[in-house]
Amino acid sequence: MTDHRTWVGQRRSAQTRRQITVAALGVFAEKGLDAPVIDDFIKAAGVARGTFYNHFASTQELLDAATKLLEDNVMRSILAATEEITDPALRFATGIRVWLRWSKADMVGCGFVVRSRFRGPLVERQLTADLKDGLDAGKFRFASAQVARDLSVGTILEAMRRLMTSRVPKTYTDDVARMILQGVGVDRRTADELMAAPLPPIELPVWGPQAGRG
Repeated sequence: MTDHRTWVGQRRSAQTRRQITVAALGVFAEKGLDAPVIDDFIKAAGVARGTFYNHFASTQELLDAATKLLEDNVMRSILAATEEITDPALRFATGIRVWLRWSKADMVGCGFVVRSRFRGPLVERQLTADLKDGLDAGKFRFASAQVARDLSVGTILEAMRRLMTSRVPKTYTDDVARMILQGVGVDRRTADELMAAPLPPIELPVWGPQAGRG
């Protein structure tokens, strides 16, 4: 049985690792993936060099942890909010709409995702599953799941980049989601019906104080 002191030590270690990882999100969002050095993360997290190396051996290892922490946490929140939706097309549309609205509300998280070359493992699994479910149900029409994945991810990332740098119409995020739906084979009328569905109540993690542009 783990004694109390061991449990406390493990908890503190986990908290410190999370502290460093969350701080890294802001560093990567501001400087990109290649510019930061270890000292940038140490300063942002407010930890000693030895503490940093107790948890991460390299910048790449920290990037991997930051990607998983942010993207998978957002995806888990979306999955919890959409678990009652049985229509795969509606679930897919709702997920895109919620993701883009989160991006608009959290410029630190948005900036990190835009600059990152990698997607969280849960994001990749769920996107693949949603596209397959929609295709199997006859809701989507596409010849290549890989192309459908790249179309969806590429469009979302470009939309997120625009949210970071430009003022956009209030309908912008839904317009992007509608276009992705049409890109995976949903007809315009059905896409409009899916976009008219109310979004479920959801609380998403916010990693920075910045508000998105209107």
